[in-house]
Amino acid sequence: MFQHTLGAMHTRFSMVLPAVDTRDGMVLVRHTQALLREQERMMSRFIPDGDLATLNRAAARGPAHLPDRLWQVLDTCRRHHRLTGGAFDIAQGARRRGHGMDLLHFDPAARTLHFAERDVQLDLGGIGKGIALDVVRRYLIDQGVEQALLSFGESSVSVIGAHPAGDCWPIGVEHLYEQGRSLHRFALRDAAMSTSGNRDGQAHIVIPASGELVEGCRTISVACASAADAEALSTALFVLPAAQRAAVLRNYPGAQAVEIAYLKQEAGWTAEKRWQHE
Repeated sequence: MFQHTLGAMHTRFSMVLPAVDTRDGMVLVRHTQALLREQERMMSRFIPDGDLATLNRAAARGPAHLPDRLWQVLDTCRRHHRLTGGAFDIAQGARRRGHGMDLLHFDPAARTLHFAERDVQLDLGGIGKGIALDVVRRYLIDQGVEQALLSFGESSVSVIGAHPAGDCWPIGVEHLYEQGRSLHRFALRDAAMSTSGNRDGQAHIVIPASGELVEGCRTISVACASAADAEALSTALFVLPAAQRAAVLRNYPGAQAVEIAYLKQEAGWTAEKRWQHE
């Protein structure tokens, strides 16, 4: 069994390849690391000469041409924006009602994008790691890998094939404040899982409809066919009231989801499943 962890996209990326030896594994690691660098350079808004950072500057001034691979990523984001009724939104800027991807003017024929307002910026933090995981997964399958566990910091996970000791990979949702304690378990085979949420006092996800931050210490975890779908859907469900989630989930057949809420007490943090979809 081959295992390796490396730094990528501002977190740790781990891979477990049960049927691969060390020599072949290190070859796969080198190519995987190169792929992840390419993905980060394309999708990070913090790399000044990267594709997304360049687009953020240019599209505020007028129609900006998109490289094919970035166009495909943004087209995926548009699909999730539509399927989630606008709950998944990569456009950031002034926090106010009506702000978001509706301010993006795409021209499919010319492959250009123009921001309707100058303060708009695109941020792929809610889907980028999932897209990168899917790219690595496709590469490994093309190399003949039949079993694998791929993980970005345990918050985004993708698996290939069956677990070497059984049918599915048991992937747990870890307690935010008790390392090693699993609160829920997904059984994955050729599937992915993603978790979105807040730690105490660390609200960072914006509700697109209002421009406000989602408050409260809780998480939403989603399991579905692809890592990009899982990331987009976990972000969307996190900003939606429970009553509106079923309508979105109908657009993602087979997806499973669970919400964990945390309450701070004198003895520490207690956690409970507040909502679940199977």
